[in-house]
Amino acid sequence: MASSPSSPTILLLLLSATALFSLLTTPASAANRLNAGQSLGPGQSLAQGPYLFIMQPDCNLVLYDNIRAVWATGTNGRAFGCVLKMQTDGNLVIYSGSRVIWASNTSRQIGNYYLLLQRDRNVVIYDSANNAIWATGTNVGNTAVVVIPHSNGTAAASGAAQNKVKELHP
Repeated sequence: MASSPSSPTILLLLLSATALFSLLTTPASAANRLNAGQSLGPGQSLAQGPYLFIMQPDCNLVLYDNIRAVWATGTNGRAFGCVLKMQTDGNLVIYSGSRVIWASNTSRQIGNYYLLLQRDRNVVIYDSANNAIWATGTNVGNTAVVVIPHSNGTAAASGAAQNKVKELHP
């Protein structure tokens, strides 16, 4: 008569199968925040409800509302293997190797900056005091978004001038 597996062996097999299954399944929702020092590689994204902020393999950084693009850096085809980096100086930058493809031009002193894809569809860079220093200007709904002006701060315009950046002065 063959021996049956022991309880610890069965438990180990079940835990292994569960761990493998969790690796193969897509999470219900992805992170909506990119902290200073973090990056998004080709095909990686931030998500918030129906909104997706993705570093596409063609080097274009695009904000989608469902399947409709509502904001983009317009950098598609300029390079390959691009990486989006939220730098510790507050600058959001697309790199191809060491070459800068696009930047938010929000470089400041070293700090704990973060990029947030918000529930109102706006993508905003915040400083360590939670002051907004840059935004895509793509918010929808009744939510009022205020970008607090700082010396050398910027805010992106939406619509026809979506990739033009203007200076905000106190």
